[in-house]
Amino acid sequence: MSKRHPDNERIKHRYFEFLKQADGKSEQTIRQIEKAILRFEEFTGFADLKSFDQKRAIDFKSALAKENLAPATILSTVHALKRFLGWLALQPGYKSRIRVNDIEYLNLSEKDMRAASAPADKKYPTLQMIEKVVAKMPGETPIQKRDRALIAFTAITGIRDGALISLKLKHFDIDRKLILQNPLEVATKFGKRIDTFLFPLGDGFEGVFLEWVRFLRGNQLFADHDPLFPKTAVGHDENDCFTAIGLSREHWSTASPIRAIFKSAFEAAGLLTYTPHRLRDMIVSEMYARKLTIAEFKAWSQNLGHEGAMTTLTSYGKLSIEEQGELVRGTQRKVTGNDELLDEALEIARLLRSRRQR
Repeated sequence: MSKRHPDNERIKHRYFEFLKQADGKSEQTIRQIEKAILRFEEFTGFADLKSFDQKRAIDFKSALAKENLAPATILSTVHALKRFLGWLALQPGYKSRIRVNDIEYLNLSEKDMRAASAPADKKYPTLQMIEKVVAKMPGETPIQKRDRALIAFTAITGIRDGALISLKLKHFDIDRKLILQNPLEVATKFGKRIDTFLFPLGDGFEGVFLEWVRFLRGNQLFADHDPLFPKTAVGHDENDCFTAIGLSREHWSTASPIRAIFKSAFEAAGLLTYTPHRLRDMIVSEMYARKLTIAEFKAWSQNLGHEGAMTTLTSYGKLSIEEQGELVRGTQRKVTGNDELLDEALEIARLLRSRRQR
């Protein structure tokens, strides 16, 4: 294994500090950028970054193509590297060594760009699958109650697992059935405030979750500042081995245990496993199936934390080929349909005007 170049490490440290302090990038984003730069360094055998030129750019693209990486991964890698080298070309000691024109040789072809930007076909569970998973989950012990409520809760909120592990009991308004994701206390994506009402989905999901909340407050005597989904408390058994002994009053530090709970529950139900994030796709598929009005679609989209409905339309819940064919072949032009759409659009405009006047 080649030894890392000390000059590279120093200048990368400066760049990551720039990304954090001046560019406002999150730690997760910086880690992804660091990974992309490291991929390039490994390709060069950790050569001095000052040696970058157009030949290295072309050879690196060829090497990426041979690694059988996803087109989107190749695009994000070269994009992160280009931005880093562009910043590097302005730094003392690098200005005369790295030419901006050479950096452009990292550009992908138009064909590769289209491939990288094409939406991926994502597999996600149906609502009926999740109902089966929750129905088969035991709910006797506190840990079993937590795990079952966790999956039910994710199904009716679509909340991201990073935010889920930071939720406290006080963030759930039981009267309004509302999750208050305040970015000052909840780890929301991009630090956005997201107000999420419980979606009317599934057979009994809401009841399972509400029963969990009552259990925490009544049986476990949890208070507002305790976690909504606490980590497992660990102790010693009779053989002095570590074992789960109940619930702690601490938050999970990462979302890995949540993904493990999902994996175990889906396997126990005899189904393929899915990550918590794939339940967001399930919710969007239900939006299509329920034939929501424009106003309802906007409300559901906003409930997922999307600032614009186009994010929901383009990033989640892609129609299957069967659904696409059914909708296309079954479409009929109806004069009344245009009037209905106009009425819905006018209603949305009225709601937006009233909000601005408050």
